[in-house]
Amino acid sequence: MTAHEDVPYQEQQVAPPGDLRERTDEAGTPEFTGTCPVCHGGNVLALPRLSPGTVPKAWPWRRNAGSGAPDVEQHRMDCECPVTHPQDPLEHGGCGAWWMITVRPAASQGS
Repeated sequence: MTAHEDVPYQEQQVAPPGDLRERTDEAGTPEFTGTCPVCHGGNVLALPRLSPGTVPKAWPWRRNAGSGAPDVEQHRMDCECPVTHPQDPLEHGGCGAWWMITVRPAASQGS
C-alpha cells in the first residue's frame, strides 16, 4: 500500500467514504467526517445553516424541488487532509478527490 503522503494529487469524483458520519454540533451545524477513499486521510466538513438570502452558499448543492420528496441538500466534500500530495499544483493539501454528501432536512436530523 502506498503511504498517505505518496498518493499523487488527482482531481476526481469518487464514492463517499465507507466511514462517512454525520453529527450535529451544539449550534445545530451538521458536521461530516470521513476517511478519504483515495489517500486515506481524515476529513471534516461543517455546513452552517444560514437563513436564505443572507450569505451566498460556498458549496454546490441541489434540492429535490417539486419531486414530492422531503428537501435534501447535496454538497461536494473535498479531500482536505493536511498533506501536500505530489503533483499538487497549488500545494494546498488534499489529494484532489471529492464526493457528494446529502444533508437531511433540519427537522429530521438527530443529535
